[in-house]
Amino acid sequence: MPKKKKKTAPAPAPATATRGPLAPYLMRFSRFDWAALLLAGVIVLVSLLAANHPYSLSQCDPYGFLLWFLLVLGHLPMEFAEFAAKLTGADANAIETFMENREALLLGACNLLMLGISWAVLRFWVLKRWGAEPLRIAAIFYHLLFFWGVIQLLCFFAVKNWSDGKVNPLHRTLKKPPIENVRK
Repeated sequence: MPKKKKKTAPAPAPATATRGPLAPYLMRFSRFDWAALLLAGVIVLVSLLAANHPYSLSQCDPYGFLLWFLLVLGHLPMEFAEFAAKLTGADANAIETFMENREALLLGACNLLMLGISWAVLRFWVLKRWGAEPLRIAAIFYHLLFFWGVIQLLCFFAVKNWSDGKVNPLHRTLKKPPIENVRK
């Protein structure tokens, strides 16, 4: 005698159907892709905040936090650009004059270029050749860079507020006494 089949309930509708029109596309992003997008967002924010400020890392300046973060990935392409300018005989002073006080934007663009190249190589070549494990490691590295950028942003805001005088001293003896008009 054949066994009777158990009646099962129909499968529930996919959860993505109720989340909106972009949900199926967003669900296709892996952890690696999200890490790259988060890092790109921090790079854009940092480069826009540091735009039109001088590139001076030798002075005590709140924008130094942002510039040091941008130097992580952006230094190598800038060196290649300068090397190519010297090889082609381009006047380095013209490039420096054009980029004066816009170095953060160039560094941000170089960071995004390096991030895009590393993302594409890892996503399309390394994934096919060695599998997903290198992408997990790269996602961890991207997350580290993202959180380091967030920490640099927080340090920038803290030092900027402190140097602009928007923060009260932590101890009452550090507060300046009121200036009294002494007339006799």
